[in-house]
Amino acid sequence: MQELLFELGCEELPASFVRRAYEQLEREIVARLDEANLGHGASQSLGTPRRLIVQVREIVARQPDQVKEMRGPSVKAAFDANGAPTPALQGFCRGQGVAPDDVRNDGEYVWVSKTIPGRDAREVLAEVLPQSVAALTFDKTMRWGSGRVRFARPIRWMLASLSGEVIPFAFEGVASGLSSRGHRFNAPEPFEAAGFAELLDLLRARDVEPDPAVRERKIREGAMTVATGSVELTDGLVDENVFLTEWPVALEGSFREDFLELPAPVLVTAMAKHERFFPIRDAAGRITNRFVSIRNGGVDEVVRAGNAWVLNARFNDAKFFFDEDKKSNLDEFLAKTEGMMFQEKLGSVRKRADRLARLAESIARSAGAGDEEAGWARQAGLYAKADLTCGLVSELPSLQGVIGAEYARREGMPEPVCTAIAAQYSTPRETLDRTGTALLLADQLDKLAGYLGVGLAPSGSSDPYGLRRSATILVESSWIGSGVDLSAAFDAALKGYAEQGIDVDRDGARLAIEALFESRYVALLPEVRHDVLAAAVAGGVTAVLDPVGVRFRVGALALCADDEALVQTARRPQNIVEAAIRKGQWAMPDGDPLDSATGKLDSAEGVALETAVRDARPTCMALREAEDAVGLLVQLRGLADPINRFFDATMVMVDDAATRNARLSLLAGCGGLLGLVGDFSKLEG
Repeated sequence: MQELLFELGCEELPASFVRRAYEQLEREIVARLDEANLGHGASQSLGTPRRLIVQVREIVARQPDQVKEMRGPSVKAAFDANGAPTPALQGFCRGQGVAPDDVRNDGEYVWVSKTIPGRDAREVLAEVLPQSVAALTFDKTMRWGSGRVRFARPIRWMLASLSGEVIPFAFEGVASGLSSRGHRFNAPEPFEAAGFAELLDLLRARDVEPDPAVRERKIREGAMTVATGSVELTDGLVDENVFLTEWPVALEGSFREDFLELPAPVLVTAMAKHERFFPIRDAAGRITNRFVSIRNGGVDEVVRAGNAWVLNARFNDAKFFFDEDKKSNLDEFLAKTEGMMFQEKLGSVRKRADRLARLAESIARSAGAGDEEAGWARQAGLYAKADLTCGLVSELPSLQGVIGAEYARREGMPEPVCTAIAAQYSTPRETLDRTGTALLLADQLDKLAGYLGVGLAPSGSSDPYGLRRSATILVESSWIGSGVDLSAAFDAALKGYAEQGIDVDRDGARLAIEALFESRYVALLPEVRHDVLAAAVAGGVTAVLDPVGVRFRVGALALCADDEALVQTARRPQNIVEAAIRKGQWAMPDGDPLDSATGKLDSAEGVALETAVRDARPTCMALREAEDAVGLLVQLRGLADPINRFFDATMVMVDDAATRNARLSLLAGCGGLLGLVGDFSKLEG
């Protein structure tokens, strides 16, 4: 058994590309080995910004021989009247390298068994490896030199070894070999390695740690060792540093102490997001003027001085804008948003502020807020976008909302208002209070109502306004307990545009949001059968904009979708009612349909069904409210016999209009109860 070692060396990849690249390279190689029927053992992959490494153990020496059954001409075409081989058969045999006597006759065609010798593993791998490299995908690619191949960064070397022997091939002008390279600055000279273990040892001797897990451990342990305080090691920033470095070394640095008067989010963002430094806090949790950086080379003092210079310069710019912002208040920043366009057909950001204020207040009240809380929501909505015109946000755009919250605190606004403004761009969280949730939902609903109302729904892979994300936020907010009627809130958002004289297509927007939410459920509930999901979201925009109801119906339908007897029974009332409506033979009465049926059924089985539905309804509604799917299905299964007895004994579409309408009303009431689980007609089977 042999070992495959492949290392692809390139210019530094973006940190976000590395893990996906080496994992995909491993998958591509293994898939092609399987496709080529070349036996192998386990595989593993590692990576740094400059190299993707794949090892596959126990590669067999060669492919097994294959026996293929080759079909020749038909019997009529293969032999003449005397049974002698025709030119057609002779040509077929020459092509297969056999004699006419070797063919088999199945009465319709002639056949020959052909043995195809297996190829040597090195020959197969010489095709597999370049194909696997070419198959790698990246978010952004480039061309370099005179080549036409696109890759994330220029490829510089390829180590391709099968138990110490070179696997010969070339890709984009780079020939394979046994050479690798160490750290770009500390050990750039080429060296040779024949196997995986040897490569790892030689790389580590040359200041390259190829294992991301080891680099992560070195970063975490090193940062905690050098920090004079509590270092803030967020997982995302640690991971980014893992894939920015090949030989990570933690280094503590400092910046000017007078910059600590900047808001803490500014300090953290400038350090972490822009410079990839880890902030250090004191025992009380306050940001200090010290930080930890992860260097990949260089001399400690030189790197430390460079880091401090860069960070002081960035903080100096931020402090200039911060000091300038002190000369204005949020009302003045809000007034400036009059000159900032939200969307050309939807007016200014200032107009949007008024819509958000009214909508956030409305949503908060619908969720149970009193006057004080509703006032907080209104204030948060009004000032939510005010910081878009301040200098500090122009310098650090990622702090939209966060800076607004800091300035709101400075002006003495209630803390729930400040918290809501800071959290408006976040994902839904159970820790958000009612004010924060109201603003978060108002922001998304106003955006959806406006963009969908002017025909800017996402299509295909295009979603330039992030409307799918907005819909996802609304769904997830409902699932964690926002308690907001999204259908009513969306109507309120549309009304907000109308009150400002902005023309949006209400009906078009409701159709578009229905389709948008349906697509979100498909993405958020990938494990749910498509017919079950279709049955759960049926019922129009009101049903679709009820994520909690959709989730309940999905769960309930999953319990009964394969119960053929129940599904068939549940379809019967719905089918006949829908057919009557479609043909114009009946219209749904106002109020409770059962009230239109009482005393007019002229059917003992109908009266029994009406009684069963009325008796079951309070319990079913309570079980639905409690989201007890099992209990609800028990109750609905109890209606199966009365439904079937009614249909077996009663003609619904009789000539007498009063009787016909009463029976259809009965079935509508029955169908409404069954509809608590979903639209059974959408289920397959």
